[in-house]
Amino acid sequence: MLFISYVVVVFLLVTGWQKAKAQPHGLKKETIQSLSVIIPVRNEEATIDRLMDDLIVQSYPKDKFEIIIVNDHSEDNTIQVVGKKIDNSANLKIASNEGQGKKLAITTGVSLSNGEIIVTTDADCRVDMNWLETINNSFFNEKIKMVFGAVKIQTDDSLFSKLQAIEFSSLIGSGAATMAIGIPTMCNGANLAFRKEIFFEVNGYEGNTQIASGDDEFLMRKISGRYPYGIRFNNSQENIVSTNPLPTLAEFIDQRLRWAGKWRYNKDGKSKLVALYIFLFHLSVLALPILVILDYLSLSSALLFLLGKAVVEFMFLRSVNSWLKVKWNWPAFILLQLIHSFYVVTIGVVANFAKPLWKGR
Repeated sequence: MLFISYVVVVFLLVTGWQKAKAQPHGLKKETIQSLSVIIPVRNEEATIDRLMDDLIVQSYPKDKFEIIIVNDHSEDNTIQVVGKKIDNSANLKIASNEGQGKKLAITTGVSLSNGEIIVTTDADCRVDMNWLETINNSFFNEKIKMVFGAVKIQTDDSLFSKLQAIEFSSLIGSGAATMAIGIPTMCNGANLAFRKEIFFEVNGYEGNTQIASGDDEFLMRKISGRYPYGIRFNNSQENIVSTNPLPTLAEFIDQRLRWAGKWRYNKDGKSKLVALYIFLFHLSVLALPILVILDYLSLSSALLFLLGKAVVEFMFLRSVNSWLKVKWNWPAFILLQLIHSFYVVTIGVVANFAKPLWKGR
């Protein structure tokens, strides 16, 4: 039954994804809202320069947006790199985090901002020259309180980067698909926008500032709880943000442990059920060989279940990857089929006990 239900769930994701892509978006060009782009930074000297270049050449009117870099106690030359860009960007501000951590850095930026719409991204990202224009367009009426966009991983020649790209696209597609069918589950702070007034209305990150991750999803759930239909997915391909793959397996595991660790603090019943369902399904996948060995299940039935899982996942992931313009890679997809359940179960268990480091803290 669990396998049959999973096939149904993935088909729902396929349907939701198609709906998310087809949703209308757009705003008359003369409606120009003021935007504040907030970028929390800690030890980002290697990447922040490229993002700053992308922001300086935005097509959006220069007098209608500002860039606020919030330094979260960097120990390298991040701020010196940003400082060199000030002469080329009159709308650039540099601030220091009044506390510690990403959530408090964003809060500091919001308190200093002048824009109607707050936009967040990460220092290691790249954005299209029309990125801000698409964000403005997505807030086409006052009922929309938050908009999240897609993030993709740029691949290189390594199989590890291709594995990350496909696995990450599943998260992006799932977040957009579940939102389209009315069940917000996840978004990504590297491509997020919300009304400044709503941030203060829901008291920002109050209640979860001590958690290393989740600045995006905790805020989304607060807003969704108050405005159930106030969140949208930005389905403009010019809105897609790109980032680099993590260079090592250790860094990848640390990141996923941070992300998974926030689930135990989640108070939303639906999201908890989704997380539990995913964990139990992947646990059942790992149990298949044992059931076959103990003769509780025939080998042909087990293979049929795995084939059905692979087919529906391919349908979903191939569509998401195509829209993200991420090149499909068969070896990466096949390898994920072999290792993904072990990875999900292991991370799900270890995340309840581990305290992974981030940026040296």
